[in-house]
Amino acid sequence: MAGVPDCKRLRMIRSVKGALQMAALKDRRLACTVLSVIMLSCTLQVPIFYVLARVSTLSCFNAASIFRSFSLNDSVNASDRIRRITANDQPTESSPADSSNIREDQLNTLGFSTLNKVDTNLQQSLHRHGYAHYSFVQFNSYRESARAFYVVGITSAVNKHFDHPVHNCEWLSSQNSTNIHVTKANMIYVYYDQFPRLYVVATVNCTFDEDVGMDDLGGSLIITVSVGPYPGDTEKAVAMVEQQGAASEFVRKRDNPPPYKIAFCGPPMHGNIRAEWIVHWLVYHHYLWKGKEHFFFYNVGGLQDHHHRLLDPWVKSGYLTIIDASDQGQYPSWYHNQLMLANDCLHRTRFLASWTFFHDLDEFLHIPPPRSLSSLLSRYRDKPYITFGSIGVNLTICADPQSADLAADWPVQRLLWMHKRPYCADATFDPWVCRQWQGARKYAANSRKVYAAAVHTAARPDVGGADLNATIATMYHYHGVLSTQANICQVNVSLSLPSSQLKEIVPEIADYNKEYAISKTTTKARKSMDLTQLLLGT
Repeated sequence: MAGVPDCKRLRMIRSVKGALQMAALKDRRLACTVLSVIMLSCTLQVPIFYVLARVSTLSCFNAASIFRSFSLNDSVNASDRIRRITANDQPTESSPADSSNIREDQLNTLGFSTLNKVDTNLQQSLHRHGYAHYSFVQFNSYRESARAFYVVGITSAVNKHFDHPVHNCEWLSSQNSTNIHVTKANMIYVYYDQFPRLYVVATVNCTFDEDVGMDDLGGSLIITVSVGPYPGDTEKAVAMVEQQGAASEFVRKRDNPPPYKIAFCGPPMHGNIRAEWIVHWLVYHHYLWKGKEHFFFYNVGGLQDHHHRLLDPWVKSGYLTIIDASDQGQYPSWYHNQLMLANDCLHRTRFLASWTFFHDLDEFLHIPPPRSLSSLLSRYRDKPYITFGSIGVNLTICADPQSADLAADWPVQRLLWMHKRPYCADATFDPWVCRQWQGARKYAANSRKVYAAAVHTAARPDVGGADLNATIATMYHYHGVLSTQANICQVNVSLSLPSSQLKEIVPEIADYNKEYAISKTTTKARKSMDLTQLLLGT
């Protein structure tokens, strides 16, 4: 306490001792602790408290006044100060344990009321909700080249930010256990999926320094995965097993033209789905793609028995593959793990088709004449991807079936009113070329040039593609039509009525254009004999 006059030091000590006696604190150990703490604080902070002594009652020199004059308004603040002092007496116990040595009559002497006592014997339990986080959950694995592999899965959102979920990749030959190749795992994330969910999509790229497994003897791809918070908390997992002869089969697929022109990767099928709409969508796109396509549907619980009965002819004819991924619900991610399934489909179709299309079952692709889809795909064959503008369709207004084509009993043939311009979330953009998610765009990927898929455009690479003007290629979006709860064709209007009368009946019709393109193409598709007999079973 250098710099403090001796007389003042003695007066301060006497004040503190007097305060402790007045407070009836008979516990000598507590009294000594309080005195020691005050003396120590004054010793370490003399310059501060020496100044405050003249302007504040919180200085070390008049700290004893806290104990001498308790008022009703000061009791709470004073009690806080006492807890801070006495806490140093029992460093391993909490403040309730410290105050247990003070009797109730002593608390009343200090100005505390028993009515304000807090129950210090509370117990609170933890209740589990949801699922545990796993550092990596594998869905599927694919060979991309003689030395590169992709393992598609998801990772905990926490691990993604604070850890490297998969550390290393190893290739182990089936015939020679000593022939081991090791490389560092490269984690590929898709930004679009970074919403507040428990899991995010994570694709692991394993690229070795030399060719592995190309001797046709078979082998295993092994990944080292984090299983705990410390660097050594890892385990090895078999990500892929290649049988003998698999390398030759891979070379054949890689070096030969793909068997299909187009592959389609559908979104996760969930909830109550309008079964007949799926068939209508298939008929339209099968006709548009001229039978040179293969469809992939991912079922996450939406496909029921009646759906399978309608889709079985497509499966048996070799046009459709249904992949059951119902257990994905154990690992909550954005929109039923759509990003994980999209990336699985991208790698699945790499050597199967020239182009892989990513859009929904409520979206119909349209290429206005004189252009054609074939000419567009040929023109942009060197691009990694091409995207299409999105135009919304009114589901409420339908053409009266009595005034339309006699075959127009499918809703898609009667839904003729389309928005006048494409959707765009940003008013500063040109809606006709509004890119990526701002324009709700969907796309086709050159699957040998793209190695990560997003929803509205390719994720890797995310540049170098072609964003087509919506006047060149359009996705007509029948948003919500897939749900069985959606009310379609609530207003039926005669096509013979003039526009002025239609606007009087349905004022909102002024915001839409009447477009026959999808309806006419669907009518042509339905009249195709091979579709009617083979695929519809009629």
